[in-house]
Amino acid sequence: MVFVDLKNTRVEGISGGEGLVECPEMEIEGGTYKGQWKGKLRHGEGKFSTDDGGSYQGQWEHDLAHGQGKYVYKDGTYYVGEWVRGEQSGQAIQSWEDGCTYEGQFLNGQKHGSGTFMSKNGDLVFKGQFLVDRMHGVGEYYFGDGRIYSGQWDTGRMHGDGVMQWPDHSHYSGRYQNDMREGEGTLTWPDGRKYRGQWSNGKAHGTGVMVDVNGVEKASYWRNGAQISAEAAAAT
Repeated sequence: MVFVDLKNTRVEGISGGEGLVECPEMEIEGGTYKGQWKGKLRHGEGKFSTDDGGSYQGQWEHDLAHGQGKYVYKDGTYYVGEWVRGEQSGQAIQSWEDGCTYEGQFLNGQKHGSGTFMSKNGDLVFKGQFLVDRMHGVGEYYFGDGRIYSGQWDTGRMHGDGVMQWPDHSHYSGRYQNDMREGEGTLTWPDGRKYRGQWSNGKAHGTGVMVDVNGVEKASYWRNGAQISAEAAAAT
């Protein structure tokens, strides 16, 4: 968020000296400001209240928010943390009107780096890496239905190697592509049975091995999630 640049704005009552000057609240372009100035630029500590109901309180450098500060939007949501030359960049906490929050790294106003995103009730949580506002890299996602995914992400989707756990203690470990099980992976049921083999579009598809509760392995063949005979598999 870039604030009003006053470099070419006449500010009455402010001297052009080099030292910091503390001034009472005064009207300026876009709102009111109370705090420190250096020459005719906001510099040091101060609070800027915008005409549309928002406010920024914190550190300034050469008329831009720079350092530690808090911006409160007119709906009560906020960003509190680091700023770089007027942009939300660095470590911070942000809230949204729907109650969601994010604590972590920002770059130019977007989630970028490591952080934790949480829904209002805490039933949806992502802990991991972000790239340009999207889950990207490695992270854990806690779903509202109790599932937990831990693994790789690509532009907001489960993509790469990962592990999905269900509340009933079944779990899948293997490859994902665009949120779907794809390639090689192993699904383990609560009773200990396993399918180890090929997947496509989220379903067992191709050749694999079924392992029973006693650990006995048997070759198996699948098509779109349904087990088929060896003869049917050979025919395709």
